[in-house]
Amino acid sequence: MQPKRSPIVILIICQAILSGLETWLISKISLIGRVGIATIHKEYRLLRSGWKTFLLLFGIQLAIILVLNAIQKRYTRKISTTASFGLLFAAVLGMLITFWDFMDTYTHRLLKERFHLGFYLFWIGWMCTCLYFLLHNSYKKTEETQPFPLDPNTPNTSNNLNTSNNLNTPNNTRS
Repeated sequence: MQPKRSPIVILIICQAILSGLETWLISKISLIGRVGIATIHKEYRLLRSGWKTFLLLFGIQLAIILVLNAIQKRYTRKISTTASFGLLFAAVLGMLITFWDFMDTYTHRLLKERFHLGFYLFWIGWMCTCLYFLLHNSYKKTEETQPFPLDPNTPNTSNNLNTSNNLNTPNNTRS
């Protein structure tokens, strides 16, 4: 019999697989892009190494998962939802900026579609993580939602409010 996995572990495994796919797509950079990174844009040397690219992309995804998980466990649903929506908005904005950058900058257009798709998948993975935490319902209970314990010495009056036996009590006078 296989042990039951936590949904958060499944999310981390999915993000690791997605980060591997992103890394593979980013490594399919065009020859012009490789030459440009080697000669002119040396700040992007990290993208030439597959394992460094994977660690960067998966590390960011893992950090987002851990932050949202910690917020969800420690704070109320309202705060957790606000944090998830904020990071979702950041991901949508990041994807739009990435798209505009790849379409407007001539040298970035030369990097080919597979390279671009790797970064789009990164933002989509980020959005999926945020949506997971928006739809997952294991929030910290607030003190207001927990009922007070009933006093065993008080009579149970909730069952006797609308019965016919109550009509002849001293408090209810009918004409």
